[in-house]
Amino acid sequence: MSDDEADPELLGLLRQSLGLGLGSATAPPNTGVPKSAEYVYDNAVDVSISSQYTKAAAETIWKLMQKRNYSTENWSEHELHPKVKDESSVNFIFTMNLLNFSFWSELADEERFTVDYKDRKWTGYWSLVAALQRALDE
Repeated sequence: MSDDEADPELLGLLRQSLGLGLGSATAPPNTGVPKSAEYVYDNAVDVSISSQYTKAAAETIWKLMQKRNYSTENWSEHELHPKVKDESSVNFIFTMNLLNFSFWSELADEERFTVDYKDRKWTGYWSLVAALQRALDE
């Protein structure tokens, strides 16, 4: 299989994790994102995607989600995630994903970027979510 072809096992794992099958009535609408991603994949000079490590990452994430019983159903249980399922939550998630980027840091905890929110200090991904929640509160 070349790097230009989708890995059938990875696609199957993704479909399984999303509860989708070929021709499923619950399949998401065609957004054009895969076509745009394909263009980036085919034309990017400074970015490459390893099929081997993409598959390994997907398998690791899937196993951890199963082990921790994590799903879209319990995502909102975290204190910073939206609780209601309405347009404001969709807007929040959309904004969060637009702003989201790597929050990995090799700095010690006390040196990392933090956001103070509800009497706690948040770092990494949670600092973004806390900042958005605080902005909505203010």
